[in-house]
Amino acid sequence: MKIELTVNEKNYICESFDKGLTLLSYLREVLHLTAVKNGCNEGHCGACTVILDGKAVLACRKFLKDLNGAHISTLESLSDEKSVHPLIYSFAKEGAVQCGFCTPGFIMSSKALLDKNTNPDDKEIRKALTRNICRCTGYVKIIDAVKSAAELMRNDTSRVDRSTIFPDRSVSVGESVIRIDSIEKATGETLFADDMYMKNMLHAKVFRSPYPHAEILEIDISRAVESKGVVRVLLADDIPGENRFGPIKKDQPVLSDGLVLYIGDAIAAVYADSEAEADAALDKIRVKYKVLPSVTEISDALSDEKNIIARMESGRGDLKKGFNNADLILEEEFHTQYVEHGYLEPESCIAELNPAGVLTVYIASQGPPMDIHEIAPVINFPPEKIRISGMPMGGGFGGKEDISVQIIASLGAVLTGRPVKYTYTRKESITVSGKRNATKMKYRLGVDVQGKITAVTSDITAKGGAYASVEEAVILRSVSFAAGPYTIPAASIKARALYLNHAPACAMRGFGNPTVSFGSEMMMNMMADSLHLDPIEFRLMNVLEPGKPTITGDRPLSGVGIASCLKALKEELSRYEKPDLRDGWEIGIGIAASYKNVGLGIGMDDSAGAYAKILPDGNIALHIGSVDMGQGSNSAMAQILSDKLGWPFSRIKIYSANTSRDPLAGMTTASRQTFISGNAVLKLAEKIKEELIRQVSEIYKVDKEVITFREFSFFKGSDKNSFTDMDEVASSFKDRGITIEAEVKYAGPQTSFALVEPENGYENPVAGRLHAAYCYAAQATVLEVSRKTGRVNVLDVFIASDTGRVINRAAVEGQMEGGVVMGLGYALSEEFVQKDDRIVTDSFARLGIRRIGQTPRIKCLIVEEPHDQGPYGAKGMGELPLSMGAPSVSHALHDALGIWIKSIPAVPEKILAELKKTEKPGD
Repeated sequence: MKIELTVNEKNYICESFDKGLTLLSYLREVLHLTAVKNGCNEGHCGACTVILDGKAVLACRKFLKDLNGAHISTLESLSDEKSVHPLIYSFAKEGAVQCGFCTPGFIMSSKALLDKNTNPDDKEIRKALTRNICRCTGYVKIIDAVKSAAELMRNDTSRVDRSTIFPDRSVSVGESVIRIDSIEKATGETLFADDMYMKNMLHAKVFRSPYPHAEILEIDISRAVESKGVVRVLLADDIPGENRFGPIKKDQPVLSDGLVLYIGDAIAAVYADSEAEADAALDKIRVKYKVLPSVTEISDALSDEKNIIARMESGRGDLKKGFNNADLILEEEFHTQYVEHGYLEPESCIAELNPAGVLTVYIASQGPPMDIHEIAPVINFPPEKIRISGMPMGGGFGGKEDISVQIIASLGAVLTGRPVKYTYTRKESITVSGKRNATKMKYRLGVDVQGKITAVTSDITAKGGAYASVEEAVILRSVSFAAGPYTIPAASIKARALYLNHAPACAMRGFGNPTVSFGSEMMMNMMADSLHLDPIEFRLMNVLEPGKPTITGDRPLSGVGIASCLKALKEELSRYEKPDLRDGWEIGIGIAASYKNVGLGIGMDDSAGAYAKILPDGNIALHIGSVDMGQGSNSAMAQILSDKLGWPFSRIKIYSANTSRDPLAGMTTASRQTFISGNAVLKLAEKIKEELIRQVSEIYKVDKEVITFREFSFFKGSDKNSFTDMDEVASSFKDRGITIEAEVKYAGPQTSFALVEPENGYENPVAGRLHAAYCYAAQATVLEVSRKTGRVNVLDVFIASDTGRVINRAAVEGQMEGGVVMGLGYALSEEFVQKDDRIVTDSFARLGIRRIGQTPRIKCLIVEEPHDQGPYGAKGMGELPLSMGAPSVSHALHDALGIWIKSIPAVPEKILAELKKTEKPGD
């Protein structure tokens, strides 16, 4: 068979290809046009969108055999070395690029729209982009970007000069600066792990259990070993080191050695010359099982103490006294669901062993240093012989803290001597990756007649998975925040996490906070309703203030912004006019508030390093260990350096997350990098500037005390004219062999593992400081709901977030909008479902992830309560915006219908069931 087609204005003749070859595989694997992303290979995510004969199509759904004479355009056609298409520029300028993995698909769908309509309205944009999923942005800035590009195109702008995009000046903290990596992501030039190819590379695949619990009786790999292209098939006994890994407890086998404990447990690894050959070999593996009863429910797990992963407890005060002082006591039970992270980039890595015996793993990981210590014992290597080269991350949300593909690829590289790539399929990723835990929460809340909270208890049972992962740490956070951002005289919070025959429960955005925020804020709203109090005023009566205790007895003194958030929200709602009511629909408004830790806290080492070097061309190289997974940490660090040092933003080159090149910064988790790595960069800038001025003083014989450096030039005293500039100085340094470089380490404020306040209080503030800082937020959700169908449309969201001092305003808004939409998914539609021996929600189409057509109007109210120890007063905030979604939606449903949804997601069936309970006989 022979076909001819045109791709990006080049003609290609294709012969002797498999009839099942998709356009996606052809573009990526044959032409190496890797801007076309493989997010699901099932037609559900839109990451592979290209333009075919003028129409946006999903490349994974088109077969090459059907494309004779076709004209195809990919994202690569929209830029060159000097300029970019207005869509690329606008996506970067408007903040529509976060992780960047979905961006190529969105831009191509947008181009197909603008090629026919250069003045689309919101409805037309949403319709054109309905097949594209973004998990990061919340879609708001994507719509803004399409409008911005359309305006440029209407004004006859066909290209934007690359040299004009980034400011050739120092930028200030607080500006909405285009992210330092956004153009590369928006052009498709950024290479993710699966975009890489190496000579002589093998492909890994893993044979996995179809059962949630079974004994392995026999494994037959004989036919797989002899299969075409197969180089090695690995079983548990072939592992050269320990056959266990895990971030806290090393309880998960790399390859199962007798029992499988969840659907997807790994049994055998295949390494072959091609992915297709590896897949073919998997089909030839035969395993005999003895299927065992599975434990998937709380009641069954609690029958055996061995099923408890961990217990945690927090509290303070005299509980008996607190409830005796209460005039009203409310008791309720709430349930939350398992949730899949749904990042657009499937887990992928390449492992390569060099002739010197050093293993390099190219991986998008949230914790490169931690990966080394997970891999080393398994492959029986000393940690110093392993390097992690951090790749751009196409979304993480906590899910890429845990080990996924790293160890399997590393084993293959070590045992075969060839580079090994291992990339999950989307179905594999959904099946085996960690989830947000599911919970059952029992609450008891007491208030006095004035509406002051007197006492609270909560009993939390978290449904974990087959292995511990970080569930112990997750429930630690849950007991820390289970009563919300309020001062309560007496509290007792208890939590336990359970082993179940289920995919592990791991870190996910919010890390134990969204679950308990649902429980605690439901209690606040139900209590306010019982007392006939305004829900915001009720919160303000009990709100946490500087120097007042949390339920653990921590007394934060700086950057306590929850009252300001609630007041900003109240003011905004006072101006809000409800939309017109549609026939058969009801409108409701719901409120919620929350707070979360910034940094690891609990007495852990919370530090980060930073290194910088002035280059001979006058640029500066900044090296950090933090991982940018879309939240914008690389740009934030560059912005801090630019502001403090006075360096042009366009002349900062940033490098991160490579353990052999960059200073370490620990795990990118706990909203910590702005605070911790930001302080390291601030300290570094001061050191670089001091050394720079010292060297200039010596060369130009000017007293260093009178030299100032600003806008890339050096001034003497109050002189208006500079006596030299940085380009000249850099050249002078090069001639003299002078190198200006510095490395620093910043350690965060001391904290303590202090969950239960002693009867007489802590001996000093540090003893009770659970975390160095906290971020705060409040949200109002406006929705309409149909009494007939139970369908919900979210119309407006107002979110007030205390971020401390803002570093990049557009980036902060992007985190708020993305968190809001993810929180609405948690509230209304998202759920990972395992039923009996199968995964029900095994694709993007079934997970309930929100799409662009479901995005409400979102207004971000940024509250800046600076923290006295944050860089420029900044704090982290990327996780918290998710936490208010579920309780505010449930409250809005009560406001609209008079019912309380106590189990999420609030799908139409649950809403209708609750409405039915309110019906009177004869209704």
